[in-house]
Amino acid sequence: MRPTTGATHVRAAIDLLRIQTTQVLALVPVIAAAVINTGYQYLLALDATQGESSWRWSDRAIYFLGLDYQDPSWWDVLLAGVVYVAPVMAIAILSAYVCERLFFMLRGVPVRRGFLLTALVLTLLMSPAASPLHVMLGMVFAVVFGKVVFGGDGKTFLNPALLGAAVIRISFPTALSGDPVWTGVNGYSGSGIFYAYHRDGAAAFAAGNMDWWSAFVGTTQGMIGTTSVLAVMLGAALLLWRQIVSWRLITAQVLGLILAVLACNAVGGGILDMPWHWHLVLGSFAFGAVFVATDPASSASTDAGRWVQGLLIGGLVVMIRTVNDSHPDGVVAALLLVSVVAPLIDHVVVWFNIKRRAGRKSGAR
Repeated sequence: MRPTTGATHVRAAIDLLRIQTTQVLALVPVIAAAVINTGYQYLLALDATQGESSWRWSDRAIYFLGLDYQDPSWWDVLLAGVVYVAPVMAIAILSAYVCERLFFMLRGVPVRRGFLLTALVLTLLMSPAASPLHVMLGMVFAVVFGKVVFGGDGKTFLNPALLGAAVIRISFPTALSGDPVWTGVNGYSGSGIFYAYHRDGAAAFAAGNMDWWSAFVGTTQGMIGTTSVLAVMLGAALLLWRQIVSWRLITAQVLGLILAVLACNAVGGGILDMPWHWHLVLGSFAFGAVFVATDPASSASTDAGRWVQGLLIGGLVVMIRTVNDSHPDGVVAALLLVSVVAPLIDHVVVWFNIKRRAGRKSGAR
């Protein structure tokens, strides 16, 4: 047979660009919910403080637009959310693009669109009050040390956005705290409900005027894109339908969290008594389970490995939440730690399968 001398004739049904495009589309409902809830929380806070604000540039913009915080319409809520979220997102996207362009220009490689997905995920893991400097630093670190030094998309071993968020949380722990204007509204910012539960038990929900449905829909304070579990589920449905993410990994994370919470409930006392259905809707667990843990570059490749990785993530999230009240959410730390050992999990699974097959062959002889 004569060898083929031209281009290959195999056309893949899906490639990296299509995968990233689908992931960005799956983030659309999350971004929409983030904008609406951020605007709602800010106007609610202005009403509670009788219009007093910290007079940052975003506050001045909202006052310039003449938004009604006493009886806000959907248009007021939407504009207030855009004023807060859009600049953070724009800074993250611009920082990611500039970093990738500089590095890939030196290597003579065209810039790919993966920077957009990284920037969006990092933005959604940030606080609405995050300063432009912190967003820029987190994005630069994510792109440089989480992606381009390894060769770009598909060649990393950690999710770049997760790495950037972890660096910001460790180096600048106050950068992700809530806006001072929001203090007193709902009582908590971000994952502070876990800290309050450590102190007050189940009474923390009543003190913070928080119910399960509002936490599920996403009308509570928190990081920009992690408050609405409903929006995350809509995005997850698209990713599962397109077979972009593994249902085993997502299911295993939920199962691992539930089993760990039930074990804590059996012991009882303080935060250990928090029901599993609250753990699912509070903090960043849902967002991390769908949009971060399932990153092919940082997740297990074998089916058995995905079950193991998911169970570890769910259990570790609960352990951090119940043991360490200084880092109450635990999602970023758990995802980062388990992502590091994902290759080892796959190695053990493959080794076990080889041993099992070798045993079957020797037994057949």
